Amino acid sequence: MDCSDVLFEKTGALATITLNRPDKVNALSKQMRSALDRRLRQAAEDASVQVVLICGAGASFCGGLDLTDLPDSPLTWRERVLAAQANHMAIVRMPKIVIAAVQGSVVGGGASLALSADILIMADNAHLSFPFVRLGIVPDGGSSYFLQAKLGVPLALDLLLTGGKLEASEAARLGLTRRLVPADELLPAARKLANDLIKLPPEAGMLTKSLCRQYWGSQLDSVLSHEADTFGLATTTPGHLQAIAQLSSRSQ
Repeated sequence: MDCSDVLFEKTGALATITLNRPDKVNALSKQMRSALDRRLRQAAEDASVQVVLICGAGASFCGGLDLTDLPDSPLTWRERVLAAQANHMAIVRMPKIVIAAVQGSVVGGGASLALSADILIMADNAHLSFPFVRLGIVPDGGSSYFLQAKLGVPLALDLLLTGGKLEASEAARLGLTRRLVPADELLPAARKLANDLIKLPPEAGMLTKSLCRQYWGSQLDSVLSHEADTFGLATTTPGHLQAIAQLSSRSQ
């Protein structure tokens, strides 16, 4: 399998996974999801890796779903959702600490990916966008759960029901991240954090991550199961079909 769309680099105990389709705003195609799965397994299975850094090449972290690679039936939509869930659960369950460093647009499934990480670092030009309802679908990749667990129910409902956007400055003010940096300092700051974490006893980090997940992630499996079924149903509705038709007409 060609994994050039998702790069893997190991430096000491740090594994860096880079979404590498900058000409497509790192939009998530079926192939890219598969490549990401392979890279995450590569990091998880390498006993010498202690910290994983996920970043995106170019001006934006991730533009969300690749609109040129859309599923064509409720079943294939559901399969795509399950692939996204598998990516993000791999991060949640991985005993290693995972950092997401994001800049520019962080949209839809890209926002879900960022929220699945243990620590989120945001460039000051980053914004998390949740346009699911505008496409006649429900949030996928666990984003509804991650937002409610990490930001709170009222704010999550506001963002998800309106198809809203969260600027980096507001994300920091609301406590979604405590690490807001200038865009040109994002990767150096992320690598410094990773190296600081590597200096700590790895067993303590692993056990602390597992302990915290018992609180915030206790209902995640059941929510993801419901999410996949609900998403498949949403793709059969007139609102979704109309939204997709409008997108297709704009791209022609």
